[in-house]
Amino acid sequence: MYYLKGNIITDGKVMPDQIIEVDGCRITGVGVKRQNHEAPMIEVKNGFICPGFVDIHFHGVDGMDFMDEGKGVFRDITTHLPKYGITSCLATSRTASLPDINEFLQAATRYNPLNPEGARILGVHLEGPWLSPKYSGAQRKELIRALTWSDVISVIEPYQSIISKMTIAPEEVKDPTIIPHLVSLGIQVSAGHTNASIEQIRVTIEHGLSQLTHTFNAMSPVDHRRPGTAAAALYFENLICELITDGVHVESRMIELLYKMKRKENIALISDCTGYNQFPDGEFLERGKELVRKGNEVRLKNGSLAGSAITLNEGVKHAISQCNIPLAEAVFMATETPAKAAGTDLKIGKIKPGFLADFVILDQDMGVTKTIIDGKVMYSSSI
Repeated sequence: MYYLKGNIITDGKVMPDQIIEVDGCRITGVGVKRQNHEAPMIEVKNGFICPGFVDIHFHGVDGMDFMDEGKGVFRDITTHLPKYGITSCLATSRTASLPDINEFLQAATRYNPLNPEGARILGVHLEGPWLSPKYSGAQRKELIRALTWSDVISVIEPYQSIISKMTIAPEEVKDPTIIPHLVSLGIQVSAGHTNASIEQIRVTIEHGLSQLTHTFNAMSPVDHRRPGTAAAALYFENLICELITDGVHVESRMIELLYKMKRKENIALISDCTGYNQFPDGEFLERGKELVRKGNEVRLKNGSLAGSAITLNEGVKHAISQCNIPLAEAVFMATETPAKAAGTDLKIGKIKPGFLADFVILDQDMGVTKTIIDGKVMYSSSI
């Protein structure tokens, strides 16, 4: 048993000068008095105690990608995440051949999600290959395909227990009854890399669509005569919208507009990090792609954005400093909303009795000073 004391951020609120009681891997009290004076106390005097960040859309970090070859890549990536305040995540794929998607899913199955060395993997997020070739972005267009029952039976159903989320282009689904079937398997269905109209999104919502992938990016636009998926993000209140807040993918005033329309409950901040966060500015060849990095931008030679070069903690900071989003609500959008969007049964994303003892401790400048997972300190800037 031990205690944490300081300013708590949870449920979209700041609770000043509170004590949290932790016993084992669980939170056993919030706003309590210190009953056991022999138990250690971690005091946070100039910062905030937040739930651990949950990143439901990222491909890798620190030069690594979940689809890299090698038995230890899942372990290696998760051990790097606590320094960025991430305590839970969805391992995200990219468009690839079906054999490579199968290999990724097999690797995810072999990985022990109860990893004592780093962040926990809640499941996987399949981003492709069932996308729109018109909005392929940096995904390999030649590998994009329509979603058929054959793919559902051969690729998705064998791994339904680990697939938490799928990004699809609804207009590229051969049979609309596929989507409610995916939902029945416990998979969260998200529209992304899509040319769907607002009407196609409406119909797909009736079939079980619940989310949009990296909102405003790689989707049919807000058009006053032919409104597309981006317009649907603003129109349909209950769609959970992923949002990259790196100052590159979405202009700050559009982020603020989406926040005004959707509020904290329906925006999930994501990094969409492609592992290039520690690469220097310049040109480089990575995984067969010629890339150019300049600041937070990573692009293909043709100018298409190739994911982001930030981690989720940086996205939270940008949302607060550049988009007029209050601190407590930005934290909510990086914890509670993505936990809901992941469809997990685990009690994460809040500081509340009975929930897992996952915390990120931030300084006044939103820097990560300590990360705790299952009650154990996994990162400390003082070490």
